[in-house]
Amino acid sequence: MRGTYSVKGMSFHAFHGSMEVERELGQVFLVDVTLGLDLDSGSESPSAEAMLTGGVIYDLAKNVMMGTKFKSHTSLALRLSHEMIEHLKNVTDATVAIERKQLFIPGEVRSIVVQVSCTREEYEKRK
Repeated sequence: MRGTYSVKGMSFHAFHGSMEVERELGQVFLVDVTLGLDLDSGSESPSAEAMLTGGVIYDLAKNVMMGTKFKSHTSLALRLSHEMIEHLKNVTDATVAIERKQLFIPGEVRSIVVQVSCTREEYEKRK
């Protein structure tokens, strides 16, 4: 049996981007994380459930978002998905969407969203 756990709309003012102005001034990033759970492998136990909370997911996301500056938003989203899989043992896969609205584009664009998904198997192969 499978399930999902999502934390949506986490907001961080961070300094990522390919342009120098993005890394200097920063911008607001909205982050959504959806985690796949294998409910047949004991993830219903109290200890596994206690590990998977909105606060834990927020803290993991915050550490990545406020840590290293990424030039590629795709790389940032992939690192976030890897962080979730690495630290939350009952997670089978992670999908991370990063939206940014403060764009340095000479035109009218509401937002840009990057979304990546990674399974535990894909993560283990990359290690």
